[in-house]
Amino acid sequence: MKIYLAGSCAKDSPEFDTRRFMESIALCLRSYKEENETYCPFELKISDAWDMSQEDWSQAVFDKDKEAIDDCDVFLMISPGRNSSAGTNFEEGYAYAIHKHIIVLQYTEDDTSLMTFCGATIFKNTNEKDIYKDMIAALNMTEEDLKSYKKVCTTVLT
Repeated sequence: MKIYLAGSCAKDSPEFDTRRFMESIALCLRSYKEENETYCPFELKISDAWDMSQEDWSQAVFDKDKEAIDDCDVFLMISPGRNSSAGTNFEEGYAYAIHKHIIVLQYTEDDTSLMTFCGATIFKNTNEKDIYKDMIAALNMTEEDLKSYKKVCTTVLT
């Protein structure tokens, strides 16, 4: 299974390092099943990036990420809530438009975007402690499980 791991890689605060959190999720995904392939945009390295203009580098990153979404089986979005990054929101919208299986795990009690919620095949409010368990459970859902799955949001949709 090819998994596209979407989420912010910005450092939110001194108390919570989002990039480190995302790296730990990528590590968990890679150790979960050896045959799975995980693409993490925040790990992308563009050859000769320092020799490129900002516009050329931006286009190269966009093209690689789009290609990875096109190629994935599952789009997994780790969300801090409604105020996630514009790039992550665009990625989910694009994955939705091309009919990808979308899992959104929101690890806060912050408000949720109705677009994020409605665009997800699976949406689950979780927390930092349970996110790994919830992620593995979502990845193991069968087509039969999905037919009876009901999304529930414990936060306010805005």
